[in-house]
Amino acid sequence: MQLYGFHLSGNTRKVRLCLAELAVDYAFVSVDLSVGAQRAPDYLRINPNGVVPTLVDGALTLWESSAILLYLAEKYPHGGLLPSRLDERARVYKWLVWQPATFNPPRQRLVAALAKPDADRDAALVDTLRGTIAHNLEILAEALGGNDYLLGRYTLADLVMLPHLAALQAADFQLPGTVRRYLERLAARPAWQLALAAPA
Repeated sequence: MQLYGFHLSGNTRKVRLCLAELAVDYAFVSVDLSVGAQRAPDYLRINPNGVVPTLVDGALTLWESSAILLYLAEKYPHGGLLPSRLDERARVYKWLVWQPATFNPPRQRLVAALAKPDADRDAALVDTLRGTIAHNLEILAEALGGNDYLLGRYTLADLVMLPHLAALQAADFQLPGTVRRYLERLAARPAWQLALAAPA
């Protein structure tokens, strides 16, 4: 099994985290986004989208981090990352879709907006994005309620949130107390340290 990715990429970290949680051996193939390696012809042959990560497992080549996570969770059910009950799996699917479709885009846009020089920065857009992120964090906090995890136990639903919550915290975004404690709980997992480590 080979994972093509960039070790600083949140989506690559999600898959490395999953592989670490499942204790699966794999070879990491670095695709350095900082030098545009994702646009190299050899990489585009396995992922025509020119993004990371990509998983190659025998004859199977798979892109899209959420699809990769579902594949790994089903291939290695011993990890318990995907519940057996249909209604619980559906709740996991919801968070797998919500994280890249709703939660992450305003964070990415905010990073891009704040990277501009002060004179070119759209203050109204920055305020709007900050408000959207805060609202999304409230949704997450409400979903957690008094539980340690989104489904009451650790699943892919929590795994997909960790890298992107950590990125928000690293950018000094104020997290609600419930979400901050949730992040601390997730970040304490040994698999997260493995996902953060620079690949050998």
